[in-house]
Amino acid sequence: MIRNEKRGGLKEDFSHYGTLGIEMLATILIGTLAGNWLDGRFHTEPWLLILGFLLGAGAGFRGIFRLLKSDERDKGK
Repeated sequence: MIRNEKRGGLKEDFSHYGTLGIEMLATILIGTLAGNWLDGRFHTEPWLLILGFLLGAGAGFRGIFRLLKSDERDKGK
């Protein structure tokens, strides 16, 4: 079994990395809903929806890269 010495085990790794999917989904959903609401308010369909989706996806990927970078930094110590 793979063990991470810092966090203590496989269960902790799953909980640590399991939030990535939730974070990605949440950021895309929030961006898309905000873009859709703004499109309805300013009558700019579908441009702000697309922009909101892209910003949400970018925020999700940024969170993934930040987590991977911190893990890489921790492994170096």
